[in-house]
Amino acid sequence: MMLEDFWKRFDMEYKKFLEYFAKFSLGVFILGGIYTIGRPKRQSVTDYKLTEDISYTGDLYQGKFQGKGVLAAKEGIYKGDFDKGRIGKNGVYIGDNFYYIKENGQVKIKFNDGRIYKKKDGKWEEVEDEN
Repeated sequence: MMLEDFWKRFDMEYKKFLEYFAKFSLGVFILGGIYTIGRPKRQSVTDYKLTEDISYTGDLYQGKFQGKGVLAAKEGIYKGDFDKGRIGKNGVYIGDNFYYIKENGQVKIKFNDGRIYKKKDGKWEEVEDEN
């Protein structure tokens, strides 16, 4: 008699455990689906027009430039990193008669005539060719 009561009670508790486990698993599955659907998506664009004269090719994340990209305007082209919609740490702006180079936070300008300027202590100074 005691053994039968034990198995009935065990069977009831096991069924209750399975019921709670199933509800928990369903909740985790639903939350995962909501996260997957609702999370911001990265979008690759080509020749994305910002204005009539400015276009962008690269990745957009939450509507902002992110990662490697190319920003083209009639004044010149910027090729390099973008972070949260802003120009990142590394990149090159190519104008008609100069290159604006940004590497690891250091900025220098190379003119087509050979002059090179580097920003030191907030001021631009002409430097020798570093090649």
